[in-house]
Amino acid sequence: MRTPMNGYRMCALALSAAAFAILCSTPPANAASFDGSWNMFMVTTNGHCGTIKVGLAISGGKIASTSGKFVMRPIHIAGLVSGSGQARMNGVAGPRKAEGIGRFTRAKGYGKWNGTGPSGVCSGVWSAVRSGPQVAKR
Repeated sequence: MRTPMNGYRMCALALSAAAFAILCSTPPANAASFDGSWNMFMVTTNGHCGTIKVGLAISGGKIASTSGKFVMRPIHIAGLVSGSGQARMNGVAGPRKAEGIGRFTRAKGYGKWNGTGPSGVCSGVWSAVRSGPQVAKR
């Protein structure tokens, strides 16, 4: 039997879960040490995707692509970098999708990626170097 108390508990549980998800998805303030422009190179180690160059911008721990194409389609990358430099990204270029994990330092980054598309599965490694000035610490 459903009582008003059960309804309140479910609502409180849902609100708690939503608050937890928001807190976990927000990068910490010290992630700003990675802010700036970056050049990322994705090298295929399995599959037929080749080498892909992508421009990235990091601002407040949020990663976004600024340039890059794959099979004549713009590459859109979004992700987060934590205060310790751990990164997680997702990318899309037309019907192709990829995800990557890795780590940034103040001057470079590195990690792994894998993706799928009409021609099959690709995977590989990525590296990044800072290409623009670092944003001053606040």
